Order: sequence, then C-alpha cells, then structure tokens
Amino acid sequence: MYRPLLCSVIIVSYNNFDTTTGPCLDSLAQSPEDMEIIVVDNNSDSSTKQLLTLAGERDSRIRLFFLDENRGYAAGNNIGARAASGEFFLLLNTDTLVPPGTISLFSSLMQQNPDWDMLGPVTNNCGNDQQIYTTGKTPEEILSQGIHWSNHSAKLSFQTDRLIFFCVLIRRTLYEELQGLDEDFGLGYYEDTDFVYRAIKSGKRMMISEKIFVYHQGKGSFSKVSGAVRKLMKKNRKLFKKKHGHGETTDHWRIKNLQAMERYLKHLNKNTPLAELQYSFSNRQRIAEELMPNSPLKRFFYRRNLIRTIARFKRRINQRQSQDSVTI
Repeated sequence: MYRPLLCSVIIVSYNNFDTTTGPCLDSLAQSPEDMEIIVVDNNSDSSTKQLLTLAGERDSRIRLFFLDENRGYAAGNNIGARAASGEFFLLLNTDTLVPPGTISLFSSLMQQNPDWDMLGPVTNNCGNDQQIYTTGKTPEEILSQGIHWSNHSAKLSFQTDRLIFFCVLIRRTLYEELQGLDEDFGLGYYEDTDFVYRAIKSGKRMMISEKIFVYHQGKGSFSKVSGAVRKLMKKNRKLFKKKHGHGETTDHWRIKNLQAMERYLKHLNKNTPLAELQYSFSNRQRIAEELMPNSPLKRFFYRRNLIRTIARFKRRINQRQSQDSVTI
C-alpha cells in the first residue's frame, strides 16, 4: 500500500565535506527511517562533489542537486524544497549530527499537533532557549549527553517566537505560503529570522520540543573569513530592518532560559515525574548561572529573579513530595 512521504530533509552543502556534510549524512545513515534526503550543493570543489556522489550511491534516499554557482543558503533551500515530496521540510545545516529516530519523532509530533507550524529541537549550541547545558569536548560526547537529556528530561514542548535554522521542521503548506526563504539575503544571514517574522505575522505557531536533541557544531562556511561575515551581516541586517521596520525584537537568551525554568514550575502541579523536572531545571540553572549580565544593575535584577525562581522551585518540589507521600 502506498504511503505518502512525511519528511524531506533538505541540506545545503558547500565544501568541507569531511568535517560537515559527510558526518551529517553519516548520522542520517544510522537511521533506516522513511525519508528523502535532498542535498543541494552550492558549487563546491571537485573533491566535495565526488564525495557527495559516493554518499548518494551508498544511500538511495539521497537526491543530489549540483549548482553551477554558489546561490547561497536561501536559494539552496528553496531549490531543495521545490524538488521535495514530503509533507514536512526539515532544513538541516551541514554542521549537525542527528541521533537515530529523530526524523520519525519530528514527523510524529507534527502529526499529533496539527496546530504546530514549525518545530525545533534542543541543542548544545545556538544561543537561545533551544540550548541546553553540555560539558562534552567532542561531538560524540556532546551527542551522548544530548541523548541522555532526551531520555531523562521533562520532555516538554513549548511555544517560542524564535527558532534557529540549524535544524527546523516546517510544514510544506507554510513554506509554500510564505514562498520560501527570501533570496535577497544572498549567501546567508537573517533569511531565517526574516522567515520567522513573516510566519509570526501570518499567525503561525512555532514550537520547541525538549524530546528532540540535535548536535550543532556552530561553525559555518564563513568561519575563516570573519571580515566577509561582518560585511554580509551588516548588509543583511539593513535589509531586514528595511523589510520589517525594526531589528530583532526577541528577548535575550538569558531571559528565555529563565522563562523555561519557570515553565517547569507550572508542571509541578501535573503528572510529570519529579526526577525529570529536577533534571531539566538543574540543567537550565547551569546555563542561567553562566549568563550573568556584565552591567551591575542588570546583573542585580537578573540574579534576584534567578534566586527567586530557584527558591520557588525548591519550595514546590517539597510540597509535591509531601503530597506524594500522603497519597502513598
């Protein structure tokens, strides 16, 4: 019986196969899940093209598109999306590692929640409330810690106003409604923020799932040419402001992380296991303590709010434990 494909993974490749696209594809190869993997190569060197061809021969799910010029991140994803057949598009950076079962979990959560339009995982490196605390020194160690998080955290899903596009699942209908990423942003930067803002203005719902962890190295193709990065970011920041009339308006990472900690407080009245809530809270507390503001005044108020949140959590934990002991 024919089953329509749920997920199309779209990867935009540009050089550095051995340290980016190669390991990313290897991680996907560990999961015999039903998906298509569309790799759009932005005119990489001959070595990368050869290695991509070999990867495609090893995994029949991989579909390769070689461009004659570097069209940039937005155009690469749009080309992949037009070729995709899935109900959901997973835009995946090359500097990621995906644990087995992740694609099926992404698709399952979106099927179970038809009011979700975009979904992002937690990770080790992205600088917003998707980031959890890890101590690993190697990708393998960090990935192991992330999988441990997925198995032992409170596994909550919550709404956000910002998703980082190192890994994001988007409904096909939304991607097509917004006509994809804006290719005016060129090689990269701010096209993902622009897409998020356009989705919000359209009344769409973006979610973060703590059930899903994806490793993110956090170094892109421009890591060795910082001057070019600064110039491109400045140019695209101006374009973003011109389109939306303002810069980014989302809260700072430390505020979003504190809000996540406060969210665990609300679930203490529910059936979420205490051990999972304590584990999640403790993890984010480690991040909170590292995100102290430099400004003395901001540090004072932030630290006060953090101390109050920790005290409330401990108090509620004690109350819940007392209630549980009475029930027993």
